[in-house]
Amino acid sequence: MCASTAFDIKNILIIGAGPTGISAIKAFKKENAFNTIKAYEKRADFGGLWNYVKPFISNETVQAAPLVNSSNRIKPIKTLNDPQKYVFDSAVYKNLDTNVPKYLMEYNNFPFPENTPLFPTRDTVLEYLQSFAKGYEEYVSFNTEVVDIVFDKETKKYKAKILEYPFLDQQKATWDPVEYDSVVIASGNYDAPHIPNKEGIKEWFEKYENSIIHSKNFDSPEQFKGIQGNIVVVGNSASGSDIAFQLATKINKKIYQTARSESKLPAPKSNNIVVVKDIKRMNYENKSLTFEDGFVLENVEKIIFCTGFLKSFPFLNKETIRPYVDFDNGRNVKVLYNHMIPVELPTLAFIGLPRFVLPTRLSETQAAWLSRVWNNRVDLPAKKIQEQYHEWFVNENNDDATLHDLVFPADVQYSQRLNREIRQARKANRGYFGLEWNGTNIKLRSSIKPLKEGYVKYYQETGKLANTVEELIDAGCFEWPKDATSCVQVPTLVP
Repeated sequence: MCASTAFDIKNILIIGAGPTGISAIKAFKKENAFNTIKAYEKRADFGGLWNYVKPFISNETVQAAPLVNSSNRIKPIKTLNDPQKYVFDSAVYKNLDTNVPKYLMEYNNFPFPENTPLFPTRDTVLEYLQSFAKGYEEYVSFNTEVVDIVFDKETKKYKAKILEYPFLDQQKATWDPVEYDSVVIASGNYDAPHIPNKEGIKEWFEKYENSIIHSKNFDSPEQFKGIQGNIVVVGNSASGSDIAFQLATKINKKIYQTARSESKLPAPKSNNIVVVKDIKRMNYENKSLTFEDGFVLENVEKIIFCTGFLKSFPFLNKETIRPYVDFDNGRNVKVLYNHMIPVELPTLAFIGLPRFVLPTRLSETQAAWLSRVWNNRVDLPAKKIQEQYHEWFVNENNDDATLHDLVFPADVQYSQRLNREIRQARKANRGYFGLEWNGTNIKLRSSIKPLKEGYVKYYQETGKLANTVEELIDAGCFEWPKDATSCVQVPTLVP
């Protein structure tokens, strides 16, 4: 399909009603050009991963190690208080707060409530998301899992097989009677845990099954109070640094944290955190770990893999959709234009795929752009140009888990380039609009890491959660870094 080919889309299916799915529902509704907008959400309410279920389930170990297969379906878990009730686990944990300031998490014209902490807690975020989604319940079937999406290359239509609560018997799945012209995948990036294949890990797991968990299994430091041996946190990204800090400060124990490189994200400090190299070998014979620099740590009792999640779409039918888009490796999706639209199947789209971005505000912009594309108000370039876009990112980021990385300022450039096309769309004043990046927000974006570290320092010194940047500055806990910038140039070409 090229710019001269028009879309004929009337019925749209959306998978997921979390932070990105909400944006898609609103954008397509506001476009006022589609007959059917239908979203399926496997949880009981809006909010996606921010629905906290840890107190109701027992999920303190992984099913296997390593975990590298992205095609496995994530199964519901029986609740502790009601054996007849099932829920899907979530990556959020008890004491989680965001690593992004509230001003960068807000949707357009929808601020957080007054007196919200600068870095909101998980319950505040969930309330905010559900408040933003209020009034759009009619477009969503909750407690409904999509288990298969089939594309008919003759009719160019999609059909979805759905499974309703309690999701236990897949034989009871039924076909949605509606045939859809397009599908939006807004199922998020934090469902399928990734545990890399380390030397000796299979044998280790067979011998010490309960010693390996993933960050998705973590809830609070209280889980580890009885641990006598050493605890190792694998990874120093957002969850790894936060979990290592919580353990180091709450159970007053030395925590070993692996780091392959300096983290791009905020990392609170503690003298109880010992930073080590990546794991080279897991010595299951004597329960020790050998690291890349030769250091050996003995008496390892718990290993928490904070190694991210696989990009997992087990509901996308491999026979009918896989020929047009490659998603099997769990590391990326390709070949995509704008990190959204498969070049060979432009009636399918992924919202919220990039990493190191602000998911709420970016999903609004992506959905606003996509709704205009499918309503023929923004033209796609010729296939050759779309493929060149993908190839540019392969050369820039590599064809691996970093393919969709948009590290600042690339995230701002990407978002503003989409916003430019949105502003220039046919009938330009119509439809949904996401947030534009202004100088204040860009300055915040460029300073997130020292800002969060200052926020933690302020809490340690005062016992209070700061609500504003000015509070941190006045307390001497934060100052704007010298490289803070309020301006990002948006190239005409990629990105």
